[in-house]
Amino acid sequence: MSFTAPSSVLITGAGGGLGRKLIDRLLASDWCRRIVAVDLVPPTDLAGDSRVEPVAGTLLDRGGAWWSAMADVGAVVHFAAQNPHTDASWTDVVASFDMTHNVADAALAHGVSRLVFASSNHVMGGYKDAPLASSTPGFLTVDLPPAPGTKWDTGTGWMDSTPYATAKLTGERVMAAAVANSGGSLSTVSVRIGWVQPGENRPDTINISGDVVFEPSPEPEDEAGKRDLLWYRNMWFSNRDFAGLFEAAIRADPAGWPSPAIVVNGVSANAGTGWDMEFTRQTLGFVPQDDLFAAIGKR
Repeated sequence: MSFTAPSSVLITGAGGGLGRKLIDRLLASDWCRRIVAVDLVPPTDLAGDSRVEPVAGTLLDRGGAWWSAMADVGAVVHFAAQNPHTDASWTDVVASFDMTHNVADAALAHGVSRLVFASSNHVMGGYKDAPLASSTPGFLTVDLPPAPGTKWDTGTGWMDSTPYATAKLTGERVMAAAVANSGGSLSTVSVRIGWVQPGENRPDTINISGDVVFEPSPEPEDEAGKRDLLWYRNMWFSNRDFAGLFEAAIRADPAGWPSPAIVVNGVSANAGTGWDMEFTRQTLGFVPQDDLFAAIGKR
């Protein structure tokens, strides 16, 4: 089936940081004529733009207004989660899985042609440490077996993102199942997003805690801390690169893809990063522009 690039997009989690960054990008484009902005509390400051339609409600409600709002939408971008942070509990995971399943069902019911799922680098978090770790640039391809969950010392306690990563990994499988049930009408892109900080998303504020800070943190002195910080710096995904990749994921023709359900990495062009971006270039035509290490002047 031939693919027509969509001109209308429904975004779940539209009021969150990632949703707003993408909305700003789409509103600056010359192709996007309509954005359906879905969230528990959708953004209200865009009410003056006739292209934006806010829709309030939970994705756990299959009878909610968001379901019918998907009619006549060409693409869906799914950011929403019960808890979008790495401290998500197993209870959060169940709810997030149900939300993703509902979004996929709605996309099938309404004949959506492209569904983009916000997965996470944490699906491959086990590759941070031995025995899976490697210093080879680009070794983290999407063909590697998943190793969900990153474990690290935040400086104030021990963190394990396995539940959060499990919700993302199962979401990728939901995308593949939706494609299989679509009769060839749907293609999906699961983006394993790196670290996109809120707001300015400065490269010098990526830190060992794995959490949001707004000023540079002291460099760790121990080897484990240095290794963890390098892992997170390699994950940095600038605002420009993030929005550019998601725009490409919405619009790319799937004709040359190895499957109509693909998984791609999403990080910036950080020198020596372990995350392979060649497959992203091949399938989406997207090449990241920004380099954390060039910005901070060291590696």
